Amino acid sequence: MSPKHPGLEAAVRFHGHLGPWLALGLKAGLRARRELGASPFELTAHVFCPARTPYSCFIDGVQVGSGCTLGKGNVRHVRASACRVEFVRDGGRSSPSGACRLGPARLVFRLRPKVWAELHGDKANGWAAADRLGRILYRRRFDVLFTTSRSSLK
Repeated sequence: MSPKHPGLEAAVRFHGHLGPWLALGLKAGLRARRELGASPFELTAHVFCPARTPYSCFIDGVQVGSGCTLGKGNVRHVRASACRVEFVRDGGRSSPSGACRLGPARLVFRLRPKVWAELHGDKANGWAAADRLGRILYRRRFDVLFTTSRSSLK
C-alpha cells in the first residue's frame, strides 16, 4: 500500500483485504464527508446493496470513509439488487465537541450501471485479482464510478 493513500490502508486494516467493493465504499464515504462538511456524528448512511459478499464489502468501505459505524448506530444496510448509498447530514445533531456545522442535507451516490456491469463481467478470481481491481477503481475519478444527487432537507 502506498503511504499517499492512508484511507485505503485504514480500510484494508479494518476489512482484512482490498477488493473492488471495499474501494468503492471507501470512495463514497470519503466524498460524502468532504461534500457535506460533516463529522461522523452529524451523518447517517443508508447503504443499499445485496446482503452477501462481495457486495457487502461496500458497507465496510462506507464505514471507514464516512465514519458512520454500526457501533454509533448511524449506518444501516438495506437489501437491494443494485448499489447506492444515501448520506444524511442532520443539522440538529452535534458532534461531541458541541459544534453543529450546517443545516440538514441529503447526498446520494449511485453506482453507474457500466461499473456494475464491469464488476460482473470480470472473470478474474482470487485475492490478487481483487486487490488489483480495488486499486484500479480507487484511482478512478469519482464521477466515472457514481452518479450524484444532492438536496437540502427542511
